[in-house]
Amino acid sequence: MSNLYQLSYISKNLVSGDKQALQNQIESILDSASTNNLKLGVTGALLYTGGYFCQVIEGEEENIEELFETIQLDNRHAELTVLNFEKITERNFSQWSMAFAGIEDSMRFDIAGIKDSKDHKAMKKAGDNIVSVLENLVRKKQATT
Repeated sequence: MSNLYQLSYISKNLVSGDKQALQNQIESILDSASTNNLKLGVTGALLYTGGYFCQVIEGEEENIEELFETIQLDNRHAELTVLNFEKITERNFSQWSMAFAGIEDSMRFDIAGIKDSKDHKAMKKAGDNIVSVLENLVRKKQATT
């Protein structure tokens, strides 16, 4: 798999309504992601934290680019910020077409600092941190179900 890439990004949630409406929208996102990602050979994970989506997607470069274009057009997202897009040798989320790491009311990451940064090393570090956190949350969630 010499053409395997990983993209991590954050985006501001535009879903309005109460927590149940948010939960319903996230379930809708996960349902469509699971179906579409299987077709594209994409894996990944999603976390909702403090009003933002944090997502990691992995797969062949052209499939990641195609999927990310779709995500950018989704009216549930705004202010998409790519943290990292890099070639990888193996997937972090190979068992999940789209794992769900959970919903958190308070923000886990320094989103303002991440979004304002023009430092590519800082962005990559933030992306790596999000990948690591999502991987840990997904594994913890899997262990309890």
